[in-house]
Amino acid sequence: MAEALREEYRTDKAGRRYRSKLAVTFPSKDGRQGSLWGDMDTAPRPHVVKNISQRRRQSSHDLFQIRKDVDHYNEAHQDEEQIKLPLDFTEDIDEMLVAAGLKKAS
Repeated sequence: MAEALREEYRTDKAGRRYRSKLAVTFPSKDGRQGSLWGDMDTAPRPHVVKNISQRRRQSSHDLFQIRKDVDHYNEAHQDEEQIKLPLDFTEDIDEMLVAAGLKKAS
């Protein structure tokens, strides 16, 4: 069920495709991880903020691992051109917004 909810998207009036179901994870009383699902259009603001915070944290953990992988490779292959890993995604996001027709090219 979680996978199906995670894959549900809608498109708003501006043409933005957005995830409609948002999960917030929490530790349950028995020590397992629980999830509380909400709808993007009707969930209370704290639920949406918590979801975005948790997803941002997941992304930062992924980037942290990529950074360690790149650093290891570069150190192990010092005789080769070093792999660069820019972590500022501002231009990438702007390019995607332009490509999606959600922002004018500057």
